[in-house]
Amino acid sequence: MRVADLLELPVLHGSRVVAGERGLDARIRWMHVVDLPDPLPWIDRGMLILSTGIAWPRRDDELAELVRRLAEHGVAALGLAVPHYFSRFPDAMRAAADDVGLPLIEIPWEIPFVRITETVHQAILREQWQELERAEQLHRELMRAAARTRSLDRLVRTLGELLGRSITVEEPDGTLLAYYQRGPYEDAARRVTIESGRAPAWLQEGLAARGYLPPQGTQPYRVPAIPELGLRERVVCPIWLHGELVGLVWIIEGDEPLSGLDLRAAEHAALVFALLFAQQRELAQLEARLGYAFLTTLLEGRFSGTPQELERARSLGYDPARRYRVAVVALGEPPLTVESFQRREQIALRVRRVLRQLGSAPLVATLHDQVIALIERDGHLDELWRELGDCGLTAVAGRPYEGPDGVRRSYREACTLLEYVDRSGCYRYEDLVLERVLAGDREARQAFVALWLGPLEQARHGERLIETLLGWVRARFSVNAVAEQLAVHPNTVRYRLEQIGALLERDLTDPETQFELQLLVRLLAPEARAGAAPTTAN
Repeated sequence: MRVADLLELPVLHGSRVVAGERGLDARIRWMHVVDLPDPLPWIDRGMLILSTGIAWPRRDDELAELVRRLAEHGVAALGLAVPHYFSRFPDAMRAAADDVGLPLIEIPWEIPFVRITETVHQAILREQWQELERAEQLHRELMRAAARTRSLDRLVRTLGELLGRSITVEEPDGTLLAYYQRGPYEDAARRVTIESGRAPAWLQEGLAARGYLPPQGTQPYRVPAIPELGLRERVVCPIWLHGELVGLVWIIEGDEPLSGLDLRAAEHAALVFALLFAQQRELAQLEARLGYAFLTTLLEGRFSGTPQELERARSLGYDPARRYRVAVVALGEPPLTVESFQRREQIALRVRRVLRQLGSAPLVATLHDQVIALIERDGHLDELWRELGDCGLTAVAGRPYEGPDGVRRSYREACTLLEYVDRSGCYRYEDLVLERVLAGDREARQAFVALWLGPLEQARHGERLIETLLGWVRARFSVNAVAEQLAVHPNTVRYRLEQIGALLERDLTDPETQFELQLLVRLLAPEARAGAAPTTAN
């Protein structure tokens, strides 16, 4: 119960608060009569202390210090029987109480302390019993919701609606897993967490510096308001699964102060969420095993394309008619130790999670120090690297192709890049072709020609477009000169060049582009093609 609720009890009729009114919302856990010169060893946080004042000091500075020390120890309120040893609370105590927010209650002398303690303890026990009943009801509702859905979002919403509070479920590193928002944001910390999808670094560091993170046990605990972090009071409970910390449940204080019910609710929720995480992990492991086996089948050329295999492929999210890149994340260390093996599996888990969040099939395999994944869109590769960019890894991707043979070809291209790249970063096959050409790589010369001429060969009147492009380059980028050579109007040349730029998605006036075009012409020259002519096969 709150201090303010205490004053409404009939047994305290005639009592009044004379200082420290801003602490009236403090919760009373128990009460105790203490009439000793040093009461601190006999008190605990959340207690209502009753006293006659018989053992109190008489100097103002000592009385003020007593109030401050009681407040530091978390006393909810201090009651004094008046008038007898003190006719009222001294002014020094009132001033100190207003300063620290400790309510001072003057109680008429004729009210026996035994009647007050009996009545208050009954009220506290009754409240605790009601709290237990509500907590049990909440647990049953959560379990029923868990039986109906596998969605963490829905379970969090159920918890938030039952408590009437905003909820956040996060990974240990602060990554947001699910949340329920009740009304406007309670504080800046919550707003930033939801808008960015992750608890900000300054919040994590601030809580860690104060000892609130990481959690030291399995029980829920309170995090008090920290104004300098933009943080209202919270209840947090760790979610443990097989001895591993997998998440945190945060219950944020709203219009009503947090209570014991919120602590119990957080504990119940952590248990339910742990069961859900265990189920999701089991499904993810099954999905990972199936995806690993299927992707390995593709890479090893064992996919025969029978109706049964095609049906299995589509059930896993693979469509042979789509174009896929094969991305390879290299850890740079063979998984010969437990630590390196665990790191590889953790990277694979992160890759699957990103692909799943992007709505793509999480087809991922591991081999030696590699994590291999099928990537449907270039944007997905960018998102994947955003997730892994802080790990100091190297990621490479072959070109996109259709069909099982295309998957193997893209993987071979990615492996070729691994032999060439010796620095961290994310690289597409086409990004490094020019560097490899200049280094004398014969295979890269063929790829370079294909990148430039392949899209033009597949276009309508492709031969005419290639002839125009190469002629324009040989004529040192003179439209009039190539128009004269081809016996067409200059505007025709300009139109064809616009088509070529659109097909290649390149700005033909860019100096770097023109350098590459000059290199292309040199590679196509008879002396450059001697021995092994570049191919434009794509």
